[in-house]
Amino acid sequence: MVTVVENQENVNLHCRIGRPAQLCLITMPGVANPFSLAPNADSPVAGMRYYGEGLEKGSCGVQIARVTADNAGHMNCTLLVGGNGLTGSIEIVVAFPPEQPTIEILKGNLENAEVNSELVFHCLAARGNPAANISWFLDQEPIYEGVRPGEPEEHYDEPSNKRSFTASSMLARTIRAEDNGKRLTCQAQHVAYPEGVSRTDLILTVNFQPQALPDQTVYGLQLGRTATVSLVIKANPAPRVLWNVDGIDYHQGTEQGRYAVPIPEAMGNNHYNVSLTIAGLTLEDLSKVYMLRASNNFGTEDYRLNLRSQEEVVNESSGVGIGEIVGLVLAVLIVLTAVALIFVARATGRWCFRGASLNTDINPDSEAQITPHQPEDDMIDEKLQVQDPAAHFVHEGEEKHHPATNGKQHENGKQTKGQPAAAAPQAAAKQQENGKSDSKTNTSV
Repeated sequence: MVTVVENQENVNLHCRIGRPAQLCLITMPGVANPFSLAPNADSPVAGMRYYGEGLEKGSCGVQIARVTADNAGHMNCTLLVGGNGLTGSIEIVVAFPPEQPTIEILKGNLENAEVNSELVFHCLAARGNPAANISWFLDQEPIYEGVRPGEPEEHYDEPSNKRSFTASSMLARTIRAEDNGKRLTCQAQHVAYPEGVSRTDLILTVNFQPQALPDQTVYGLQLGRTATVSLVIKANPAPRVLWNVDGIDYHQGTEQGRYAVPIPEAMGNNHYNVSLTIAGLTLEDLSKVYMLRASNNFGTEDYRLNLRSQEEVVNESSGVGIGEIVGLVLAVLIVLTAVALIFVARATGRWCFRGASLNTDINPDSEAQITPHQPEDDMIDEKLQVQDPAAHFVHEGEEKHHPATNGKQHENGKQTKGQPAAAAPQAAAKQQENGKSDSKTNTSV
């Protein structure tokens, strides 16, 4: 089968056999009698001539200068080979375009469509060959949900001997608010259309009440100045508005006291800017709750607004959070505790980071604590030496003891030469051992 467009020019149809032929005979729809064609020979039918590679190669075909609807049907080509005729057949489909598609509304009122109502559309592309393919679009976006293609309806016209087909499709759609103003398109695709497709459009007009919004907060207002509070709502047709402040109603287009209510401003695509003007904004104004009621013939919606001044926004953005405050307090407490511990340790002489003490067991019941030598001890010794020069020598039999002595030390009742002060603790320990003392001795600075 071959599909050609009506009035298409230079259409070639070809039959072939694998051996030489003596005759090429053509039977063409729209031509009363069969006719023969050969290379380099005149055609007996106007507008048709031989097409192929030559009879010696078993090639038999015809070129149609311009296709008409009469040529639709089966073309037969017969080749005579060795006294036998062999026939081939080609189905010719002559395509012609259907009419431009049309849209009908089977259910609903397009002029007064409401949200959540159902509209049913029917699209027809009539009397084409073959039947057109129909598609639906909404603002160039394909629609698949709710589409029901119909069976093509066949037509036959005896005077012209034409067969044609009408394609159809139905669309059932639940209308949404966002459909308003959009373009509904029925598109028919056909090989015989000059651009391949033909379209018909409808603009949807959807009526709906003002659409709901969450609670709104208006920021950055300046105290003492005229403030304009506004929000954008969506509705069709345009809404009528009413503000309520502290139980007092303020209608659109009116001015009362410090409040003025302009008429809603159309912003396009069913959006409206609704505003309230407050002269000389005060702190008291910020504590009030502002209620807005918007309505049209299809419903009513209430909105709630709060106001915030510019100073509040700055304070909130620069403030310190609870976590930071708790961390700061803990850090201050830790520092104060550390400082207090240092002062207590210094006052009691219990420095945890002072030099380590040396504990020496004299006997099972005795212990001695020896602290490191301090420079202050040297100063005390020097003063003692000046006051009592005889302290450098201890005579036999005397038991004079000093905490630390840079002079001579008594050992076993004998006179010894002076030794460094660092040896004083050892001498004291020996003296106790020779004296056989069983008591505990604690020597500390």
